[in-house]
Amino acid sequence: MLGLMDLDFALTEQKLVEPATTSTADEKAKYEKWIKANKLSLMIMKRSISNHIKGAIKDNVNAKDFLSAIGQKFLKSDKAEIGSLIDSLSAIKYDLVGSIYDHIIKLVNIATKLNNLGVTITDDFLVHQSLRSLPEQFN
Repeated sequence: MLGLMDLDFALTEQKLVEPATTSTADEKAKYEKWIKANKLSLMIMKRSISNHIKGAIKDNVNAKDFLSAIGQKFLKSDKAEIGSLIDSLSAIKYDLVGSIYDHIIKLVNIATKLNNLGVTITDDFLVHQSLRSLPEQFN
């Protein structure tokens, strides 16, 4: 969205030095463009994210730094989610409630989430884990 509005300029360029009175009109225009793009980018990003994420991020006056801070928060969040999903995949057991199909789909969904987060879960491992999660009576 920011690219469509030509506001990504503030994300691709470092903050420009405020032009001196002797600067060219082109340098002054480029600086003004960056200031406007930065201000609007920050406003759009802050309105687009939820309050709990906004509250966890230090307020920045630079859109590029703000976006980087969001990325760092999600890296930490991804690590926690990966740990939680691995624990779920390891601990889940079929409790004879619902169908085995639904149980297997739960396992596949967890494995898919892990794969999307960069943790490779092979089909062989998933089959092994699925069989391991069934009660003794299914042996």
